[in-house]
Formats: sequence, C-alpha cells, structure tokens
Amino acid sequence: MACTTTKERLALRHHALTIFPGWKEGLILGLIAFAPQPLMASQVMRVIDGDSLIVKENGLTKQIGLGCVDAPEISQYPYGRLATNAFRGLIPADSNIKIFPIKKDKYGRTVGHVYTPGGINVSEELVRKGFVFVYTKYLSECDGPKLLLLESQARDSRKGFWSKSKLGITRPWIYRRGTKARLRCSEISSWGKAQLLLQDGHVYLDRNNDGEACEDLR
Repeated sequence: MACTTTKERLALRHHALTIFPGWKEGLILGLIAFAPQPLMASQVMRVIDGDSLIVKENGLTKQIGLGCVDAPEISQYPYGRLATNAFRGLIPADSNIKIFPIKKDKYGRTVGHVYTPGGINVSEELVRKGFVFVYTKYLSECDGPKLLLLESQARDSRKGFWSKSKLGITRPWIYRRGTKARLRCSEISSWGKAQLLLQDGHVYLDRNNDGEACEDLR
C-alpha cells in the first residue's frame, strides 16, 4: 500500500478546499438553520391556563406551551386558577413577547421558553412564585439546576401551592390520570415505598397532612 507524505496530504487538503471554496460559509449557515430560532409573537391573544397560551405570529394563531414546567389543572382549585392569573399578570393580552421553541408536543403545540416584554423567563418566574412545578421528565431541555433551585426556594418560603405544606399538592401529571390511577396504601409494598411516592408528588397518600404517607404500613 502506498503511503502519502505530509506534503502530499497538505496538497490534497488544499485541493479539496479549492473545490469547495464556500465550505465555511455553508457550515455556518447550516448551524444557523438547525439552531432554535426565536419566534416574535406580535400579539398575545390569551392565556389558556397556567402553562399554555395562544399567540398570533405573522397573522397565524398558534398555541404555545411553557417548557419544563407543569401547572396545576384548573380543577385543582384554587391553585389552577392562581397559576393562570399569575401567568396572565406576566404577559397581558396584546403584549409582545419572545418565544424560543424547543419542540412540538404530541398535541402539535410548540413548546418553548417564553419571555415577557421585559425579558423575564416566564417558566422560571412561575416556579419562583410557587405556581408551577418543575417537570423533571423534561428537565434536560432547560436549565435544570436553576429551575430545581428556584423550586426548592419557593418550597422553603411556602410560596404558592407550597403554602399548604412543604410537599405541595398532588402533581398535575398524577392528577390528570384520575382517581382510578391513584394508588391505595394497601397496594404499596412498604412504608418506605409510600414515603418515596409521597415525595414524588402522590400527596393524596398523606391523608391527614402530617407529612407521612400510609402510617398503617409501619
């Protein structure tokens, strides 16, 4: 097998760059094309609930979901309403906001980072105020450590739904599955497992709100 010298390899590299003179420009344009592009929402139409809204962009109406957080459902009274009102207070109707898309969810909504007219990250602010939960399932798509710190601070300060207890309320992703999907203490293998489930958001297992789940399992 013939071996190429260093001089020959450099000559081949120069030849390749001569054939493709715009390779650097093409690479830069390609990176820009695949990078998340901000959407300028010229008009906030309305806030639907604590983590989604309707905007108008270039004459088109779009539904946007907040990334990496999950708000209590409206039926989780009064916390769903409180979260919705807090969201509305940050981005009033007709205000101009910035949206940095992350992905499309299974419902076809754009999920992303939403910023107020003043440049405040809405997800972070709602976590800070104790009106939405950090959605750990999708935490890799956001600044996870910052969101978790803000949630811990809100919990320690008893803000929003943390005012009820340091465990908060039943997590919305559990609540949405309905009562049929909820666990009974008799179905849980041990007291320790019940405490882990409680920390994961199965707050209904703490029937007397004393911070302990399924006392009968001890």
